[in-house]
Amino acid sequence: MKRIVVREGCVVQAFRFALDPNAAREAGFRSHCGAARAAFNWAVAWVEAVWRQRAAEETYGVPEDGLTAWRSWALPALRREFNRVKHTDRRFAGWWAENSKEAYNTGPANASAAFDNYANSKRGQREGARAIPPHQRREEAVHRRQGTRTQVVLG
Repeated sequence: MKRIVVREGCVVQAFRFALDPNAAREAGFRSHCGAARAAFNWAVAWVEAVWRQRAAEETYGVPEDGLTAWRSWALPALRREFNRVKHTDRRFAGWWAENSKEAYNTGPANASAAFDNYANSKRGQREGARAIPPHQRREEAVHRRQGTRTQVVLG
């Protein structure tokens, strides 16, 4: 983790807050977390679908120039495609308007970062342990991960 360098004459102050939401607010928190998770899972599936398609085409002997085109995992591309499908995809059409758009934006942003980490790791351009390809997130894993990253106490 990066250390903060404090300039002379400056003061750094941090606060930690424990949330104690009522039942309705807790449901809202969980809904926003679910929206981010659903958008992340959608982005991973959207990119990996082409990976699987290309692998299948290669087994059929399709030449490189005839393979399905790669899909970009760059954040602008993921956001553009998500904005295109959010009104029609059955995973989002009924409830996407109930949450902040930023809740959904964190999903593709995290997926884009995960794909970048994986690609950089595969090329040897990333320090640390070898990254695995991004995968679908389950609800329990997200709550556990959020609990370790933040000091938010629900209930």
